[in-house]
Amino acid sequence: MRKDQFKDNGRLGPFVPLLKETLDTPAWRALSHGARSLYTSLKRRYNHKNHNNGHLYVSQRDAMKELGSGFEEITNWFRELQYYRFIVMMNAGCLGVDGKGKAPHWRLTELGYMHDAPTRDFAKWDGVKYKRQRRRNSRDQKQNPATENHSGVLRKGVAPLLRKGVAPAAPTATERLSIYEDPPATERRSILS
Repeated sequence: MRKDQFKDNGRLGPFVPLLKETLDTPAWRALSHGARSLYTSLKRRYNHKNHNNGHLYVSQRDAMKELGSGFEEITNWFRELQYYRFIVMMNAGCLGVDGKGKAPHWRLTELGYMHDAPTRDFAKWDGVKYKRQRRRNSRDQKQNPATENHSGVLRKGVAPLLRKGVAPAAPTATERLSIYEDPPATERRSILS
């Protein structure tokens, strides 16, 4: 092959530019490796010809595939990038009209938005490190705390869910009590005293 066949006229292939000014900030050094990778994944979607900053998005599923991490880690890395002010949410994620989810849209503070200059909010970071949030265990969470009373008895207005063909259980003595009936003598003494 001849040398002139490799001539590229000074053009580079597609790449994701990371500015040295950004990499030298204390906020960038404080980021976890995963948050840095997620930032690179978001910045990869920026198109300098279309100026689509503010409309950048990467879904949780796409980020999981690209970065090879789990749902909880990706969620925490998005929170970390927001905490250090590298990204700002422009539109929250939602369920679309067609029933398909729409990912949140982000603005990178390193880049200009519309006709404004870059805000570079991460350079104004106060120095307080991000504390990772962990999901609580399912046994620590109460599934439906509103239906419980302090005595553990269900409230009268709540009907239990039944399957078809299953007869409801007979009411207990405390459930049979009505507010219109006279309470027993022991209850009368505690109410009056």
